[in-house]
Amino acid sequence: MKVKNISAGIAGIFLFVAAGLPQSAVAKEIEMNLRFAGAFVTSMGLPSALIHATGKGSPGKVEIRGYGGVDAFGGFPTECLGSTGSFVQINILENPLVFKFQDLSMLFAKNGNGIICISMTTGLIHFEINLMFDGGRGRFEGATGTAVITGEAEAVNVAQTFLAETGTIVGTIIVPD
Repeated sequence: MKVKNISAGIAGIFLFVAAGLPQSAVAKEIEMNLRFAGAFVTSMGLPSALIHATGKGSPGKVEIRGYGGVDAFGGFPTECLGSTGSFVQINILENPLVFKFQDLSMLFAKNGNGIICISMTTGLIHFEINLMFDGGRGRFEGATGTAVITGEAEAVNVAQTFLAETGTIVGTIIVPD
């Protein structure tokens, strides 16, 4: 009988202490799995590429805009993002983006890094960019998480400053619940 009373007493103490503790915030994970298409301008006196694309998939139809990125010349490798040949490599040091969804919620990617590979043979461009989400508005208020953009681009003007791009963005968005 004493063991039962002691067990009940200990359980009661744990319950009392647990009830008095602040409840920790619960986060919700949202899968990002988007396909996108759009364009970007790489010159015309701009200090950064100007990006505009639309996407569909999870977490919904989206318009993507970017400006203010930072990059650096990465050399002339003979292998770039798994392909062999002659390339110009550009290292992405920062890639800020705003994702505006159909319900007018926004998701911010303030940081990102990656690689752009420009084929010296074909002129085609392949890229892989890592994103870090940092806030937003509406349903993405307080968002964090990561994603990877993979895609390709092709110049559509003679100066090769205006490019069409397609690709995917896959990752996880974490929002406070």
